Amino acid sequence: MSTEPATRAARRRRAGGGFTRMLAIVIAGLVVAGAVGAAVSLAQGPRVSAVAVDAQAAAEAAGQRIVFTTNQPLAEIDPAQVSVEPAAAFTLEAAGRNIAVEFTYPLDPDTEYRVEITGVEGSWGGPTATLAHAFTTGIPPLYVLQRRADEDDVIFSSNLAGDEAVPVHTAAQIEDFRASRDGIVVHTTDADGAAALSVVTGEGDPAEFTMPGEGTITTLQAADHGGLVGYTYTDLDIGAGGGIEAALYLARMDDPAAEPTRIEVGEDARVVQWAFVPQTSALVVLTFDGQLRLVETRDLDAEPVLLGGALALSGVERGTGRVIVERTEGTVVLDLTDLSEEPLVAAEGAEALGIPGPVTPTVEGATLRTFTQMGADGFPQSQLIASVAADGAVTPLMELTDRGDAVMQTCASPSGRYAAVIVAPDLAENPYDLYTRPLPERLETTIVDTADAEVVTTLQGTDISWCAVAMP
Repeated sequence: MSTEPATRAARRRRAGGGFTRMLAIVIAGLVVAGAVGAAVSLAQGPRVSAVAVDAQAAAEAAGQRIVFTTNQPLAEIDPAQVSVEPAAAFTLEAAGRNIAVEFTYPLDPDTEYRVEITGVEGSWGGPTATLAHAFTTGIPPLYVLQRRADEDDVIFSSNLAGDEAVPVHTAAQIEDFRASRDGIVVHTTDADGAAALSVVTGEGDPAEFTMPGEGTITTLQAADHGGLVGYTYTDLDIGAGGGIEAALYLARMDDPAAEPTRIEVGEDARVVQWAFVPQTSALVVLTFDGQLRLVETRDLDAEPVLLGGALALSGVERGTGRVIVERTEGTVVLDLTDLSEEPLVAAEGAEALGIPGPVTPTVEGATLRTFTQMGADGFPQSQLIASVAADGAVTPLMELTDRGDAVMQTCASPSGRYAAVIVAPDLAENPYDLYTRPLPERLETTIVDTADAEVVTTLQGTDISWCAVAMP
């Protein structure tokens, strides 16, 4: 009887057993390697496996983040372990393998920042490590409008030095424009006085917005995120027979053809002033009845929050929800997070600075303020633009000593590093144009570094894109 089949079967059994033993050895090796790897990882402490930060957006808007992802879950992180150089206000959120450092305000443009987190420990214990990352912020685009008496008006993109101006949009009778990361919204007026809006995104021709009707618009604004646009609208034929007057409308840049949404608050819904609240979907609205309200745009059926009587709305600070409000008892800072308020801090030596004028919020509680010195003849002699810190410390930025020149508006760059001062030279001999929103024919925008009060440049034009709303 042949034994060959039995021999082959035995060989197969031996081969199968060898494969099983080899597989077991491999698996055991992998387990050991994994254990060794884990041990090595624990011995070395946490390490960064990825870092995410939008360096361009960090210089454009508040609330931007840098997120560290590590190779293992982490123990609790205290904000005291985090440092940012140059110094920048931040909040901290950490969970699992991620640490998110959120910047309260926009960062300075074209600046290298280093974020360092010390004493980082894994959730299972072991040695600690230091995590760090450096990045250079982008340079947000800067836009200005030049109105031209004998040809089409132009919106220019420029750098801070003013030596790289590039036209980005040309049209007849540009009344105003507002810019955000989502595009540029341009307000023009036709020969009959009817307003039109279009959005310029750099992709194809400008897209026209659907308007509420044939009318005029004012207080054009663009939200810092989400592509929202708002304006107040009045019918051209408004009169005793009625019509829409000073009504607030919202539209979207990504769907300009859609019907705009009307915002109605209070018994008298006509709007005097309003503003987007940065990083939120809310609006602050001052109506003709002198009441200030907080409106949530995601739920327009909800009752607006009444914020009390007000004479004027000076602006909203980026990143904090603090609003500067003119009340009958004086200027106050209203905190929308808890509805508390306190008087606006007085500028040190205010009596010697002159008559206080407009106040523009910047960052970290600072403001830009204009003071006017009166001459012995009762007419303005000079004007001073100063940065006033949260504690009242005053840094003079620019002084106009020519009695013919006039400050029209002040605005701050997103991070507050630069101030823009819009000036009408020789106002008495500087005729206004015939637009729906008349402006002096000659306007200059001087940019000043708030750190050292040095003039960076002077641009020919107005409506610099740092301003939330155009000058009155």
